[in-house]
This record gives sequence, C-alpha cells and structure tokens, in this order.
Amino acid sequence: MDDRLLEPLQAYKEGYEHEFQRNAEALFDELAEKSKVDIAQNKATVKKYEAKLKLIEKTDKLISSLKTKKSLLTALSVLGGIFAVIGIYKLAERSYLFGGLASPIGFALIVLSVILIVKKIKPKLKEMGKQRDGQQKEAQSLMAEALKQMEPLNSLFDDTMTKQLIEKTVPLIKIDDNFSMRRYDYLSGKYGFGEDDNNDVSTIGILTGEILGNPFVVDRKLIHTTGMQTYEGSLLITWTEYTRDSEGHTVPVHRSQTLYASVTKPKPFYSTRTRLIYGNDAAPDLHFSRSPSHSEDLSEKQRERKVKKGIKKIRAKQESHSGFTEMGNEEFDVLFGALNRDNEVQFRLLFTPLAQKNILALLKDADGYGDDFHMEKSGCLNYISSEHSAQWDPDTDPSIFRSYSYLASKQRFISFNKDYFRSLYFDFAPLLSIPLYQQQKPREYIYKESYERNMTRYEAEYAVNHMDPSFFTPPEAATSCILKTSLLGSGGKTDTLSVRALAYKAVNRVELVPKLGGDGNIHEVPVNWVEYIPVQSERRCCLKEVGLSKRSFATSPQVSEILQKHNIRNFGYGHGILCYQPSDDSDLISDFDIK
Repeated sequence: MDDRLLEPLQAYKEGYEHEFQRNAEALFDELAEKSKVDIAQNKATVKKYEAKLKLIEKTDKLISSLKTKKSLLTALSVLGGIFAVIGIYKLAERSYLFGGLASPIGFALIVLSVILIVKKIKPKLKEMGKQRDGQQKEAQSLMAEALKQMEPLNSLFDDTMTKQLIEKTVPLIKIDDNFSMRRYDYLSGKYGFGEDDNNDVSTIGILTGEILGNPFVVDRKLIHTTGMQTYEGSLLITWTEYTRDSEGHTVPVHRSQTLYASVTKPKPFYSTRTRLIYGNDAAPDLHFSRSPSHSEDLSEKQRERKVKKGIKKIRAKQESHSGFTEMGNEEFDVLFGALNRDNEVQFRLLFTPLAQKNILALLKDADGYGDDFHMEKSGCLNYISSEHSAQWDPDTDPSIFRSYSYLASKQRFISFNKDYFRSLYFDFAPLLSIPLYQQQKPREYIYKESYERNMTRYEAEYAVNHMDPSFFTPPEAATSCILKTSLLGSGGKTDTLSVRALAYKAVNRVELVPKLGGDGNIHEVPVNWVEYIPVQSERRCCLKEVGLSKRSFATSPQVSEILQKHNIRNFGYGHGILCYQPSDDSDLISDFDIK
C-alpha cells in the first residue's frame, strides 16, 4: 500500500501530478525514438507550413480589400448613372444649369468606375486569386509532407497508453481491458450491482478496475427524459374605428395590434452523466448522500458564517430525537453534510479524524475541483458523480494524438492524459480520503463456472454506441437514439445481439389559440409547434472478443483478411471487442478467430 494515499490531495499535489507528467513525457519520447521521426525536419516543415498559412491569410485580406473596393466602385458607377439620368431629365425640362452639371458628373463617375474596375481591380483580383491558389497548393503539399514525416509516430499511438500511465503512476489502481463477465459477477454477486434495464438510458462509455482489490466502474450514460417545451406565435390584426375630428366630421382611424399566444407541449431531452461506482465491504449497513456546495468559493469568514449557521440546524435535528448525533467537528458536519445518514456507528468508523481532515481539504481546495461532487453510499456500493466529470469521457481513442506536428502531438498527448488522470483521480479522491476503504481487503468470492454471455450488457451498449449510428437509427428519427441490447445467442467468443433503437420523429403542427383583440373580436393566433412521436428500429449485430489493442487491430493483416472474407463493412472496435453487422444474419461466423 502507498502510504501517500492516506492523504490523497497532498499526494496528488506533491507527487502524482508531477510523476504522471514525467511518465507521460517519457512515454511520448520513447514512442518518438521508436518511430525514428526526424523531429528537426518536421519542425522545419511545420514552420514552413505555418508561414504559408500566414501568407494565405495576408493574401485573403488583400483579396477582401480589393472586393470591397470593387463594390464601392460599382456603387459609385450606379450613383453616376443616377446623376446622368437626372441630368438628362433636367436638360429635357430646360433646366440647363443643373442638367449641365449633373450629366457630365454622372457620366464621368461611370467611366471612371468602369475603367478602375476593368483596368485595375479585376486584373489584380485575378492575379491575387492565382497567387492564393498557388499558396494553397504549396500549403497542402507541406501538410502532406509533415503528415508523412509524422506517420511512423502517429501509427504507434494506442488506446491502452493512458491506462498504462495511470497504473505506472498509481500502482494501486488497476484498470481492466473491458468490463468482463467475471468483474460483473463479482460486483453483482458480492455487492448487489445490477443490470440497467431502463429504456431511457444507454451506456456510451465504460471503465472498470479495482483499487487494492475493491472493484469500481465508471459508467457514462446517455439519458433520455421527457420535458415540456413552450412555443410562441403571433398574429397582426388591423381594424378601423371612426371618430369625430375637431370640426365634428366623422373620420376613420386605422388601428393595429399584435396578438401573442403560446402552447406548451412534451419534448424529449437528452443529456449525459458520468458516475463512479465503487464496491467496498466497509460499513455495509450505512446509507447516506451529500451534494456539492462549492465551499472552495467561500472566503474563510464566509465559511465560518456558513458553519455557524449550519450547526444550529444540526443541533436542532439532534434535539428532535431522530437518532442523529453530530460528529463533534462542526466544520465537517456542515460542509460535508450527509445528514441523512442512518447508522451513526458505521459513519464514525468511516469518517475518522484523518478522513474528516482529508475530506475538508478536498472541499476547500480552490486549486483543484473543490466541492463539486455528489456522494452516495448505499450499503457496500458508493456512488460518486462530479461536475468536473460531467463532460469527461472514459474513452481513450488514440486518433486524438495524431497530428502533422511533432510539437502539437506531444502537447496534445501530455495535456489529454494529464486531464484524464486528474479527472479520474479526483473522482476517486473522496473514497481515497477514507483510510478504512484502503485497509478493507475484499473477502474471497466464488465465481460462476460459466456465463450465458461473453460480454456484459454494459460493454454491449458501449460497443453498439460506437458503431456507425445510421445503422441503428430509425429512418424517420429526428432525435438522438437510446440503444438497448438483448442477447439472442452466444457461441464460442461471439455474442449475437438484438439492438433496439428508441428515438422520435418530429412532425410540424399548428395550433390555433383564441385571443381577444382590441377590436372586440376573438382571433385565432397560429402557434407552430413540434410533435415528437416515438419510433424504433431493431437490428442484429455480433460482439466478438478479440483482445487486441486498437492499433494492433487496425494494423493486423489477419484482421483485414477476415473482414474482407466475411464482407464485414460496418463495424466498431474498442476495449478489445469487435462489434459488427454480419453479412448474413444466419451466419454467426463461427470461424471468426483472430490470434
């Protein structure tokens, strides 16, 4: 056990943050050396390319300036034409002075504008256009050259590298290749973790592993909810009223009014949620929840006032004989909350003085994410969801590191991995802050001898969500799709799935809303709205556990040969699992074996 983790915030700031960056830099340098990329040559090519881009930008500005001048001269010629016409008209009316001045001025403007446009502007625009085309070709050539120089390095990036860096920096964290049936069996059988059959959610990201043998799952969901949308419409009405003027005559008065109306109708909404689920035997009968209050944004005096005010409520709760007992650490009780805890003894077993100190350090840390996390404990399962991980994706697609520029690639590689590690670490941090969780070794678990399927439903949903979405999307769908899978059969290392896509088609409607106008009449105000009608489709696909990294899969001649042999064109690959549309629904491709 790494004793530094007993104080996780300090461990990160004084150790892991810098160690991880060093490890990331070392790994990138190792890849660069292995690739034998000529760094100096690439830097020179990129410099030329970026200089060419600046030159193109300068040329574009000159072209834009010439086009503006052309537009002004065109406007001037039109103005000249107007002057000429007016002058001729005035001459015809025998207004010789005005006509004699306007006509020559008008014709002069026309002639001058046309000469400048034809002789100066157009040739210059043509010349500049050719110059820009040449510069663009040169830039494209330099880009192609830079990409060719970087291809040996770009081809080495893999989806397993982030995992390697995390495990090297914090060896206590072990990350799985995928969410295996054994891992699910352990979480389910031992801790009560269940399948998610909810048709309103679909797994779009998954990461599993363990800390000192205690399992965790990071589950990213696409979530569908139904809310209400207000649509507005308007109608302009006019009418005539009659009144008497100052002389007693009846005169018409024309009036107008814009009537407004609105309707509220159901509408589907989609959002994402990333949540860490962690299993641990410690305090198995304890339940509580807490929400973020962003204590890091408060000054010391503001926190003191918050604690002073909050402790009054806590003591009132204690005096109500609800079984609740304050901890004795007023700041912890108020800032952490968890006032709905249902087992005081086990709560105190978890939140020792050191745990309280660690948690308060996290909550008040203005340099990190601070108090941005929800925490829920339900028996042996702990749930962490944070604001910083709301947009965090556990996927590590190596294509994000590919670049034409060595320097840009290195910066992107280190930046992405640092951000990834930081986000994951600080979701773990509230759990790591509890020493008992690190001291609690999981009891032995007896696994099943066999499973009805090879891949968990979580991995199945992740896999289908990373295929071409058009394969599953109903033809009329106008919204996102929630994909749900069901097992049709399993043979060898291949699962055959039925994938149901749930979405909505959008139908434009008009509702006429009666409104009283200023003319005393009822008018029907049209309000355009959209009716969302559920649609679904069902397709069949297969999951095959291959076990290769993304890079190995993409570069394997055997894989290419098998995909061509079975005419497999629509597929996705991640976590060592191939998800594909079989060329023949009756063919489970029993010989699809990759070694």
